[in-house]
Amino acid sequence: MSHTQETGIPGVLAKNTKITKLADGMSFCEGPVWDKKHHRLIFSDTGADEHRCWSDAQGLQTFRKPSYQPNGNVFDLQGRLLTCEHESRAISMTNIDGQRTIVVDNYAGKHFNSPNDLEVKSDQTIWFSDPTYGLGNRTKEMDFQGVFRFDPKANKLTLIADDLSMPNGIAFSPDEKKLYVGDSAEDKRQIRAFTVNPDGTVSGGEVLCTTENPIWGPDGVDVDANGNIYTGCGDGVNIFSPAGLLLGKILTEAPISNFAFGGNDGKMLFMTSEHALYRVNLLVAGAVKRW
Repeated sequence: MSHTQETGIPGVLAKNTKITKLADGMSFCEGPVWDKKHHRLIFSDTGADEHRCWSDAQGLQTFRKPSYQPNGNVFDLQGRLLTCEHESRAISMTNIDGQRTIVVDNYAGKHFNSPNDLEVKSDQTIWFSDPTYGLGNRTKEMDFQGVFRFDPKANKLTLIADDLSMPNGIAFSPDEKKLYVGDSAEDKRQIRAFTVNPDGTVSGGEVLCTTENPIWGPDGVDVDANGNIYTGCGDGVNIFSPAGLLLGKILTEAPISNFAFGGNDGKMLFMTSEHALYRVNLLVAGAVKRW
């Protein structure tokens, strides 16, 4: 099933572009990431406690189940899958041989809330958000919802920011000098921009933009090669310039939770909604080359 978006977005989306539904019937989809080694998309079906994968050759399949209620996913520089897990309240790593290990699961001896989304910087550090969306009825051990940086070489965890209400999607600018974090709290609906300092700390944190849709977002956040910022919202994927101006929207029939650049040239955008997976071809690739 597909539909056509007549309106284009300069430099991003051509006019009359088809948006194709690739799969449907999932529980709650999140965290897509392109697996260039196997030319497939891996994503989370959080509600089903399952990692799924999709490819042109084989369609929709199970990648792993159970999966500790996975959410955000990303590959590190060695090709290992990192996952935000709600059930374990941790960041896990799936090694190339398939073995799963815990990377980090607490801050100062207190369990995380429910790690949500993550990104890996070129220095191998892992940056992630920790709202309460997946906490359920378990005890909340920290009195804030944080953004963290984990340095695997030094085995050191650092709190980056603790003043967001519901930190969600996270991404870097192409030069990694800016960190973008979505705050999806109902009274916020904004993307914050932090300056990344050479020592790995951040400063600033000003509001870059506010999303328009009142029911969903900003959820997942990513950046294209031109520095434009994308975020999942109730009306699709909203796209902002590096200055925070709304460039346009990729309109979908359901709210978009997250998305990933992929395909041979990085110009395919795969989008997850609550129950379905979509794909659209863009005019620009993602900022982080994972294809």
